[in-house]
Parts: sequence; C-alpha cells; structure tokens
Amino acid sequence: MGTAIFETGPVGSGHAMKALNNYVSAAGLTAACEALRIGARFGLDPALMTDILNVSTGRNNSTEVKLKPFVIPKTYASGFSLALMAKDLRTADELARHEGVPAPLSHAVAALWQEALEELGTEADHTAIDAFLANRQGA
Repeated sequence: MGTAIFETGPVGSGHAMKALNNYVSAAGLTAACEALRIGARFGLDPALMTDILNVSTGRNNSTEVKLKPFVIPKTYASGFSLALMAKDLRTADELARHEGVPAPLSHAVAALWQEALEELGTEADHTAIDAFLANRQGA
C-alpha cells in the first residue's frame, strides 16, 4: 500500500481523510480534462498543454500521472474505478454536510461523478470521466 503513514486521529478519521484526498484528486482531474477539451477546441495540442501545466501552477497528480498515459490516448485504464471514486466523493460531500461546512464545489463534483457513474457503469476507470465530459460536450 502506501509508504507514508499518518496518525489522523480517532476511528473513522483515516477514512474521512481518504475521501477528502480523493475529492481533491477528482476535482483536479475534472478540471484538467475540461481544460484539455477547451484548449483542443481552441486549437491547442493536449500533450503540449499537459507539459505546460506540469511546469506551471495548474500542475497536480492528474496532470503529472494521468493525462498522457490514460486520458489523451483515451485508454482510460489507470486501475482505479470510477465507482470507487464516486463513492469517496459522496463520502466527502456527506462529511461536509454532517460537519455543517458549506462545500458547493464538493457537492458539484460528487453530483457530476455520480452522473458519470450512472452513464458509464461500475466497470469504468475513473479516468473515463474524460469520456463522460466528451459525451456531455456533444449533447
């Protein structure tokens, strides 16, 4: 599993941290996929865009690890399911509600990924959020 181990607090806090981490990851992946679609429509090369993002402030795990091998070539095979990501996003959104913290982006991301799950199915890889966004673009 992981090499970095943190004590997060009482029972359940590790699960909360995992869900919140995946919320930030999913939001970054969604933003990166949207940016590539917008840029490609404008005429920018997605691979070049990724290189520029990766030396700029837009850099994140998705731009560094997921765009070139899984999103740009449309292989959508990173090994983490869209269903698990959607579950973690629901958990993060429910945590915000439970704690009384307004989190409109969390709610929007969770809803978007739930819609993607319903359209793409439980076997889809989480990087297939790009295919879902492409389908919405054509709608």
